[in-house]
Amino acid sequence: MTRSNYFIDRGMNGNTPALPSRSDESFVDYVCEARNVLLHSRWKETNESGTRKLTEAGIQIEHTAQGVEAVRGMIRDDVELASFMRVKRSYQEMYKDRIIDSLNTQRDDWLRKLSEAETTGPGSLEYDPDFPMPDYAKVQIHIQPKGYVGDELAGLFYDCGTQIFFGGGNAGDVWHRQLAERTTLPEDGKVDRILEIGCSVGQLSCELKKRIPDAEVWGTDISAPMVRYAHWRAIEQDMDVHFSQMAAEALEFSDNRFDLVVAHILFHEIPRPVIEKTLREAFRVLRPGGTFVLWDFATATEEKNGYGGLHGLMDSADNGEPYAPGFVTMGVEDTIKSTGFVLRKVGEPAQMHDRVCDKPN
Repeated sequence: MTRSNYFIDRGMNGNTPALPSRSDESFVDYVCEARNVLLHSRWKETNESGTRKLTEAGIQIEHTAQGVEAVRGMIRDDVELASFMRVKRSYQEMYKDRIIDSLNTQRDDWLRKLSEAETTGPGSLEYDPDFPMPDYAKVQIHIQPKGYVGDELAGLFYDCGTQIFFGGGNAGDVWHRQLAERTTLPEDGKVDRILEIGCSVGQLSCELKKRIPDAEVWGTDISAPMVRYAHWRAIEQDMDVHFSQMAAEALEFSDNRFDLVVAHILFHEIPRPVIEKTLREAFRVLRPGGTFVLWDFATATEEKNGYGGLHGLMDSADNGEPYAPGFVTMGVEDTIKSTGFVLRKVGEPAQMHDRVCDKPN
């Protein structure tokens, strides 16, 4: 692709690097806004219409290959639903493909930046080039090519590419800043050490550090490309945050080390057995009286199926969310309690809410 307006460094959009050309930036802005219009104007109607049509056709929401194909068959025969699902998917593909193509023009520069950042601070970085990656982590989450672990620039692609899920409204990590401010602290008020599990590119980790500057903050993720980029990103903000490659279900920290542990949109991206192990690990590394805050999708109920409904089924099948149905239907609140936590609070059943869990003294 020829780019007459290509620049080596076009600066930052908040804490996220700008794309190398104005034409690329303009294109993805358009796609993001067009997707917003589609979702905000037709989401409720298509979900209600689709659910009604499935009921009339006697088709159950089943997260199996046969169940998905039955729903697809009904969608193919319905112009409204077929158009909505196709355009929603196509916008996301166009957005991510253009971002990755654009950033790959600077690939060597970015690999050099990440390597140079490894030995600088503030903060620190730990990762293992020979990390034994479990199969569940190799899936193509959010249809990002090679997923979150298969490309050295996966963290950079994620940072730029996930802006579409925030509707372009997360400049400067404002969403994560709001989550950090809303994160419930231990009842005794002591917060000397904070851990974010599944930190991806470290947005919430850094915002928690800004909220509680004297705390020692760690962010862990199973992906080396994620923590390498998170470290570079934190340095750019002069944030003293430590990043380490670890599986959520096998944390390399001592018992009772942290006062506050958080997980943001991690649990719907890991399979149920890993969720259960991760909860046990969060409990183990949390000190008595400490607090674990789980930010994620609401649990599906008969009255409010949420991600368990029509759009959730198709998002899981076509948008790289293979584990989300298992999370929203597992009754995670009961699993939290059986792990040993006291469930202090469950947020309002919106798309994203918090579950505040205390470890008894």
